[in-house]
Amino acid sequence: MLEVNKSKRTHPQERLTRILAVILTGIVCFLIFAILWPQRPSPPDITMRLLGIMLVGIGLYRFLTRHIRQRAMIRQTPFPAAWECILEQEVPFYQTLSPPDQAHFREEVHIFLHEKRITGINTSVDDTIRVLVAASAIIPIFGFPGWEWEHIREILIYPTSFGEAYQMGSAKEHTISGMVGSGAMTRMMILSKPDLLQGFQRHSDRHNVGIHEFAHLLDKSDGVVDGVPEVALPGRAIRPWLNLVQTEMNKIRHGHSDINPYGLTNEAEFFAVVSEYFFENPVRMKQKHPQLYTMLEQIFHQDPQSRITHALKAMVNPKQASRNHHAPCPCGSGKTFQQCCLARNEDSRLIN
Repeated sequence: MLEVNKSKRTHPQERLTRILAVILTGIVCFLIFAILWPQRPSPPDITMRLLGIMLVGIGLYRFLTRHIRQRAMIRQTPFPAAWECILEQEVPFYQTLSPPDQAHFREEVHIFLHEKRITGINTSVDDTIRVLVAASAIIPIFGFPGWEWEHIREILIYPTSFGEAYQMGSAKEHTISGMVGSGAMTRMMILSKPDLLQGFQRHSDRHNVGIHEFAHLLDKSDGVVDGVPEVALPGRAIRPWLNLVQTEMNKIRHGHSDINPYGLTNEAEFFAVVSEYFFENPVRMKQKHPQLYTMLEQIFHQDPQSRITHALKAMVNPKQASRNHHAPCPCGSGKTFQQCCLARNEDSRLIN
């Protein structure tokens, strides 16, 4: 079992919740005192009624803060070693993080898996699937401290891709790898199990259905899925973003872009597609699409390309390389570090 980070990291929303709970509890207790208190109570009555008000206040405060107390318990629970192995072997994003950020990532994964249901539909769900779903959720919002996935309650895992009516039928109907639910399934998400696994196994192909669907959910946080994540995009940046989207979509239409053509479906799909690219292969995106990369960097409050550069420098260090050379290379090639960037680094030393 891996210990969670025990540092006292600030949780702004939880601190605000506690403050509001204290204020509301105080108001309720004062109203009870003002409305029910007789003009001249006897001493025994004073004692009993003060005790009653105090008990009401304690109960109300505990009710209002039950959510953050539950999370505090999760943070004190050791992070399973098996989950840590999955993150190390299957999630290159996690490998590029500094030790403090890795502890933060584990904490967010732990909370997500305790608060959200992940249900297999005609298929099994093991630790690998659960951890990869959680990683898909945490990666896009890792730059937003205290973020809450309020629009999702359950993730359904299908054994195959599926049709628009959520059906798993003939091969012709297997066209969708993931979907954010609507209507009766508003607070649900569906992910194809093989496509979820493939998204993390092929690190450099710029496709990851988990990240894609959670990018849609981030977009939906302002009430509509339209390719403009207003919750993360300042008002003054909306018009430049839309102009850039149209420019990049025109490049795809004319065959002058390596962005997935599925992004031409509409602005919402374009945002989800380039979000996959941004996190799956940020080095290539920054080279091929520097303006788009810069805009996404502002939207997600993250710079994964720089993070990879720092991680590579640390892994090239002989002391670090001896421990990490069998780990997946953080550049996203899909090879081990020893076969990829470490080998290139050693070759360049020989040449020089």
